Amino acid sequence: MSVNVLIVDDQTQVVNGLFFGIDWAKIGVKEVLKAYNAFEAREILSSRHIDIMLCDIEMPAESGLNLYQYTIEQKIDIECIFLTAHADFNYAKTAMQLGGFDYILQPARYETIENTILKAIQKINHKNETKKYYSFGKMFQQNKEILLDNIVKDWIFRRYQDCARFLKDLGQIQVSLNPQDPVYLVTLDVFHLKETMDSWRNGMLKFSIGNIVTELFARYGQQVLVVQIEEEKFLLLVYSPDRKLIDQEGVLRQLNKLIEVYRSYYGCDIACYTGSKVAVSDTPQQAALLFEMMQDNVSFASKVFHLEDRAEQPAVSYPIPNMRIWSKLLEQGDTEVVRDQACELLNRLATEGKIDAEFLKRFYQQFMQMLYTAAAAMDIPLDRIFQDGHSLEKGLSSYTNVDDMKELIAYTTKFFKPFPGSEEEMKNQVDVILQYIRDHIDQDIRRTDIAREVYLNPNYLSRLFKSETGMSLKEFIVLEKMKLAQAMLKSTKLPISIIAMKVGFSNFSHFSQVYKKTWNVTPAEDRG
Repeated sequence: MSVNVLIVDDQTQVVNGLFFGIDWAKIGVKEVLKAYNAFEAREILSSRHIDIMLCDIEMPAESGLNLYQYTIEQKIDIECIFLTAHADFNYAKTAMQLGGFDYILQPARYETIENTILKAIQKINHKNETKKYYSFGKMFQQNKEILLDNIVKDWIFRRYQDCARFLKDLGQIQVSLNPQDPVYLVTLDVFHLKETMDSWRNGMLKFSIGNIVTELFARYGQQVLVVQIEEEKFLLLVYSPDRKLIDQEGVLRQLNKLIEVYRSYYGCDIACYTGSKVAVSDTPQQAALLFEMMQDNVSFASKVFHLEDRAEQPAVSYPIPNMRIWSKLLEQGDTEVVRDQACELLNRLATEGKIDAEFLKRFYQQFMQMLYTAAAAMDIPLDRIFQDGHSLEKGLSSYTNVDDMKELIAYTTKFFKPFPGSEEEMKNQVDVILQYIRDHIDQDIRRTDIAREVYLNPNYLSRLFKSETGMSLKEFIVLEKMKLAQAMLKSTKLPISIIAMKVGFSNFSHFSQVYKKTWNVTPAEDRG
């Protein structure tokens, strides 16, 4: 492999000496570039691929150590060999702490420098080989995960009836089970994902859950198959390779730990649904019961549900409220009263465990009928309420959980105000939004949280905010965070990582990228 080298030194004779004194072709270097200060080096690093940097430590304006720190912050994959004429142990220590490849005291023989570059090239080649094999391994693992998902779903959802075929297919991906082996089935539902975790839906969520449950159950000598059913719904199959299955209390204990990990570290909730141990051949029947129990958790309670508890609980029999009063209130323009009463009722019933899927479906049907009645009485066309495909889709599917139902109530009732959407009203709503953002600037602000605060549909909120401010909600939040970060950089001596946390960024690298995109300089550069 041929590599590119960048020489950085403020002394022209040193740069030329290295440029002409080393037999670059002999040691496998394709191209050698020169820079006489850190500024020129940055320009080259941002526009060219550099594998190795020979860099002087002491330079005017910016040292070689700071320059290397810049490459780390920018995630530039480079091996740095530091050169210096001063035998200062602190320099060497700092260089190695930063991850520099080597430290050469000048003057040094060209042969010594060549040998050091050769060692750096060997490291680069080894790193590239490792990446290549990792890619192959990752590709195999990804294909294995896809196969596992399809094999288990075909069996659980009875796309084929033959247990022997199911076990044979599992054997093809090195999973050995027998029809009568006892296992635990767990269905798992993830909700309240942060907007910053949206990308997790593309495989990262399954990877995360797989890692955590594998570690939790490995302590008991158990293995776990993790199958993705839908975007945020999973099925776990817990088994023991030596047929020594964990007891039920142990399963419940580990599932509660899983819930606590996600709540504490990721800020989202998980509900787990399980039953007693079952033979592999009987798993489809139990899975059907677990999915029914999952569907009934319309209030998104974050806990472990067990089939035995469900059998002991009486069926939900709370009567659907008489909504004719709400219809009259809407016709009178008392929309906030209807919204508050309906949402408070759902909150109370959810807390008391009196809402299941059947109750919520009937509540939704009667609420929609009440809306149609009130709209007809007030001559409000329904296409004014459901103006676009998204709001219509939400309106047709809000019976699946309490959060969506409350969002539908808040969204639809506001159209029954005597003068909805007045300029003053919209301005007041935007003022509330602005205040919410400023009060929560140190947090990961989600559009859904703001929408809940002002009782608006998230999409409508975004459109309202942009029409009133000329800026998208996301752009405004980012800009407010970056303004505060810049002010703290210039007026305090707080470490940049602490400033990042104070404006709601848990990932320092992401903060630096957003800061640079906003102000065209990195936080370190802006601080000076």
